[in-house]
This record gives sequence, C-alpha cells and structure tokens, in this order.
Amino acid sequence: MINLKLREIKNDLSPKESVVAQYIMDHSQSLKNMSIQALAKLNHVSTSTILRLCNKLGYSGFSDFKVDLISSPLQKHNAEILQDDINLNDTLQDVNRKVQAMEKSSIDETHSIVNLHALDQAVDLIITSHKIVIFGVGSSGLVGKELEYQLIKIKKDINCHFDAHISRNIVSTLSKNDLIIIISHSGETPECVELLKLAESLKVPSIAITKMGQSQLSLLANIVLHTTSMEHASRLIPIRSKISQISVINMLLTNLFIRKYDKHLFQQTQSREKRKYPNHK
Repeated sequence: MINLKLREIKNDLSPKESVVAQYIMDHSQSLKNMSIQALAKLNHVSTSTILRLCNKLGYSGFSDFKVDLISSPLQKHNAEILQDDINLNDTLQDVNRKVQAMEKSSIDETHSIVNLHALDQAVDLIITSHKIVIFGVGSSGLVGKELEYQLIKIKKDINCHFDAHISRNIVSTLSKNDLIIIISHSGETPECVELLKLAESLKVPSIAITKMGQSQLSLLANIVLHTTSMEHASRLIPIRSKISQISVINMLLTNLFIRKYDKHLFQQTQSREKRKYPNHK
C-alpha cells in the first residue's frame, strides 16, 4: 500500500522528496527497523523533508508511516493492469479484458488508500448536517447525483445540481450546521474550487472526494476522501477515476445506512421486497 500511495502523489513531490520516495520503494523491507535520522542520512536530506513526505502520504508523522509500512503486505507491481489503456484497434475481447482489469485495480487501490478516520468523520458530518449541497462536473456530477438519490432515502435535505451558478446560490444560503460535498478527480476544477472557497468564507463544513496528492480542493476541504489518480493520458473514458469515486461513495453510504438503520429504513426494505416478490411469504 505504501508504494501505491507514493505512486499516487509522485507528481506533487519536490526533488528531495522524490529521492526519498524512490528509496522507500526500493528498500521497503529494510526501512522497518530504520530511524528517521538514518533514512535522512542515507538520502542526504533533512528529517523535515521526510516528515513533509509522510504528511503528503496522509500520515501524522514518521512513526505513523512505519506502523503502516510494517503492517502492509508485500505487493507485486502489475505493469499491465496499471498502465494498459484502450486502443482503437483492440478486439472486443481485448477491450473487455482491459476494462475488467482497470475496474478491478481501481476498486482494490481505492480501498487500499482509504483513510478510515476521514471516512468516519464524513459519515458523522452527513448525519448531523441540516442541509447538504453536492457538486461535480461531468461524470463526477453523475456520481454526485447517485449520492443525492441515496441520501434522500434517509430523508436528508439535499441538492445536487449540474449548474454551478444554481449551486453557488444555494451554497450562499448555508451555515455552519450544513455541508457541501465536492466531487472532482483532478481537485482543480474551477467551479468546484470556487464553491469550496465560498463555503470556507461562510464557515460551511466541507467534504472533498478527489485524487490523492495536493490540490486546491484537498487544501480547502475540511475532510478529504481520496480516489486513485492513475488515469492514462489517452483515456477514452474516465474508467479508473469514475469507478474509484463510486467505490468511495459506496463505502460512505453503506457505513452511513448502517448507523442510520431504523424503523423507517426497515419498512423501506420490506416494502421493496414485497413489490419485487409479491407472492413471497
């Protein structure tokens, strides 16, 4: 999992951080008994450089990083799954095989990098919020619509519009008791950044669902739920990022529904079963 996280944030690292990151990927086993001072000396950097790298990886410090490193199983790098993309001359079978591989790897990677503390905080925030605004552009907006539909089931006062102007007007009415959820793969979508800045000025709590690594959204949001960032430049459709976003949404919703499971939700599931199987006893 450490190597996966390093790969996800490689474009956000300084030259010195990149040197340390490469050393970690090449010598992960020997690091388990190494101090931060020894790691810094071996790579001719300061301990503060290593601490910044740990922070970018989502750890509170070097000790937190070491705990995850020790508990992480060895993983082989699968270049075919991580780098294959759809080609225009691929056969039907080739396309299906590659789509399956990309979907599987995206789900596995998303679950590997999930921050359980952030996920737990996000569930709590959704439960306690009075009003919720969701916004995303393109396919991210469609994922937001799915989240909206599911949250209606637990009677949340929720809005998800594709129009940034409408969303801005709604966000301007929110308060500290409400919530804004922004979904953006890049974390740099101008409309999304603008809405989060507005929310910040109004002290409205925020959740960003975005790729791992530093971005404007990750710096602005109160809670960040990470998606995988590996998406080939020549992609035909955003398979990896969309599947990763859906995986985060599914984790969020399932944990939320478990906490909010009550008589109302029980009746919903019972009535749904009766409609689907009217003769079932």
